[in-house]
Amino acid sequence: MSNLYIFSNDLRLADNKALFEASQKSDSLEAVFIFNPKKWNDHNESPLKIKFQLLNLEILKKDLNELNINLKIIHANGIEEEAQKIVEEALRVNASGIYLNREYGINERRRDSDLEKLLLTKNIQFNSFDSSIINPDLIKTGSDTFFKVFTPFSRAFRSLLDKNFLELTPGPKKQKKIFNGSDQIPEFNLENNNHKNAISLYPPGENSALKTVEDFLNSKISDYKKYRDFPKLDSTSGLSPYFASGVISAKTCVNLLLNQSEDSPGTGEYSWFNEVIWREFYKYIIYHYPRVSMKKSFNEKYENVVWRDDPKSFDAWCNGKTGIPLIDAAMTQLNETGWMHNRLRMVVAMFLSKNLLIDWKKGEEYFMKNLIDGDHASNVGGWQWSASTGVDAAPYFRIFNPITQSEKFDKEGDFIKKFIPLLSDLSPKEVHNPELDLRAKLNYPKMIVDLSSSRKRAIETFSAI
Repeated sequence: MSNLYIFSNDLRLADNKALFEASQKSDSLEAVFIFNPKKWNDHNESPLKIKFQLLNLEILKKDLNELNINLKIIHANGIEEEAQKIVEEALRVNASGIYLNREYGINERRRDSDLEKLLLTKNIQFNSFDSSIINPDLIKTGSDTFFKVFTPFSRAFRSLLDKNFLELTPGPKKQKKIFNGSDQIPEFNLENNNHKNAISLYPPGENSALKTVEDFLNSKISDYKKYRDFPKLDSTSGLSPYFASGVISAKTCVNLLLNQSEDSPGTGEYSWFNEVIWREFYKYIIYHYPRVSMKKSFNEKYENVVWRDDPKSFDAWCNGKTGIPLIDAAMTQLNETGWMHNRLRMVVAMFLSKNLLIDWKKGEEYFMKNLIDGDHASNVGGWQWSASTGVDAAPYFRIFNPITQSEKFDKEGDFIKKFIPLLSDLSPKEVHNPELDLRAKLNYPKMIVDLSSSRKRAIETFSAI
C-alpha cells in the first residue's frame, strides 16, 4: 500500500505526526513539496524564508531517501491549484491516503476542505493532524467559548499540558520499497543582495535547530527574562527561523525545557515558555477568528480608523531613514539580516501605526516580505497588538517613545552604532537623538515626525472611534 505525505511548514522528520502515520500505514511512501511561487508572492512570503526552506529540503531529501521515502516536487500556480495537483499525484502513484499537518490560515483551510472533497470522489482517505501543541478546539473558557485574552489562555494551556500532549512522535518508519528517485530541488535565486548575504547566518537542518535550542537551554535561558529586551545582546533563543518553517517543533523544545527545569513564574524558563505559548495563541486566534487571518482588525470598530496616506514617510520607515536612531537601526537590522529583535518589532510597529498613523497592514506586509522567520499568525498578531487593533492588544493610548526605549534598552548606543556606523563616534548621550547641528555634520536626517504632537494625533484618532 502506498501513501502521500504533503510538506508545509513542517520541514522535519522528528515529531512529525502526519509523516509518522503515513509511514506506518504504507509499504511505499512519497513525500511531496509544492513549489508555488505565486502562492508565496500572494502571501508575501520572504524570498529569504523560501530559500531557507529549500536548503532545509535538500537535507531532508537525503534523510528521506535513507528511509526509502522519495521526495516529489509538484509545481502549482497559486494555492487554488494545490488541491487538484495533489489529487493528480495521488492517482499517479495509486495512493490509498493523503497525510498532512493542519495549517490554520483561512486559505490553507479552504484548500484542505477542497482537497478532502476531491479525495472523497476518488475513494482516497484524507488524514490531517494538529500542527499546534494542543488541538485549538480543546482550549476553551469556563463558559465554553474561545479565549480572546492571552493570560487566561496561557493558564488554560499550561493546565492541559500532560504526557499525552507532550509525547513526541517518533521519526517515520523505513519503507519496504521506494518509488522512482527523488526530484531535484528547483533553483531559487535570491535577487536581494542583503538576502544573499543573510542566508549564511542561518544554518539549515534539524541538527542545526536542535543544537540551537540545546545551546540556548544550557547557557542562556536562565538569564532570558533579565536580558531579552536588550537588542545588542545575544540573549534570545535564535529559534524563530526554525519555528516558522517547522524545522523543529515547539513541542520538542517544550519537552527539552521541562525535562531540565521547572516552569516557575519569575524565571527565564517561564518567560521563554510564555513566548512559545504566544505563538500557539496567535495560531489559535486565526483559527477561531478567521477575520484576523484575512488581515482584518480583530476589534472590528478599528476597521474605521482613517489612516494617513504618506508614501514618503513609509519609504523612510522601510529604509531606516526616519531620523530616529533606534528605529533606523532596527529597520537596517531587518533589511540586512532578515530578522529583528522582538522588542524592536514592537517599537517600530508602534511608530508606524501611531506616530506616523500609517495602516499597520503596510508594515505587516513589509515584515513578511523581508523576515526569514515570517509566520503569518505571529506577524499579523504582533502587528495588531502594537497597532491596538487586535486581540489582547496594547491600549491605543500606550505608545512607546522610541527615544526613551533607546535610552532604556540600548543605553550606550552599541546596537545603534552597529547598524548605523556614521553615528559610531557619538557619546551615549548624543546617539539616541543627535542635535540638529550634529545631524547636519554627519548627514544624518532630521526626524520625519514630531513625537509629541504625533502621539497626541494618534490618541485623538483612536479615541474618536
